[in-house]
Amino acid sequence: MARSALVVAFCLCFSLSADALSGEPSWEELKPQQREVLAPLAQEWNNMDSAKKKKWLGIAKRYSGMTPAEQHRAQLQMRDWFSLTPEQRELVREKYKTIKKLPPEKRHEIKQKWREYEQTSEDHRGK
Repeated sequence: MARSALVVAFCLCFSLSADALSGEPSWEELKPQQREVLAPLAQEWNNMDSAKKKKWLGIAKRYSGMTPAEQHRAQLQMRDWFSLTPEQRELVREKYKTIKKLPPEKRHEIKQKWREYEQTSEDHRGK
């Protein structure tokens, strides 16, 4: 009897730790700090696959070490990403893959142009 209880306890502990490692927590199972950081993802969270959850949990873990500007940027990026349609997200992924294949100097040039674009006022962007 004691041995079977020990086996059950061991299995329960193992399954709980396996769930934690698999990146499968539901939104309700996240810690309050994680939910706060990942709030823009709340509606999508339970439908995400393990790999995506793991990625976002990694960002949440690093969040407290970010500067306020980095935290703000991370929040905006989350909101922007999840405001895109699935088709738009796929297009962004494809563009990212294309850019990653470019030589480093070309990627640097694209980053520089993007920074210049971000620094222009919204009034001048569309013109």
